[in-house]
Amino acid sequence: MNVDQGHLRQGVENRRFSLVTKLEAMGYTEDRLGKKTTEMTLTELEQIYINVSAQTLQS
Repeated sequence: MNVDQGHLRQGVENRRFSLVTKLEAMGYTEDRLGKKTTEMTLTELEQIYINVSAQTLQS
């Protein structure tokens, strides 16, 4: 693995951690099927964060 891949991987993990933390603060820790946010991909977390944020704004 070269240095660029290491930085990319670290950036993805940092973003995942950030989203998991934000979602937990909003009361979201798992999906309807029981999959925990800590087990989700960055793509899944990004979409859920968008959806939960939109719901919060509409309330």
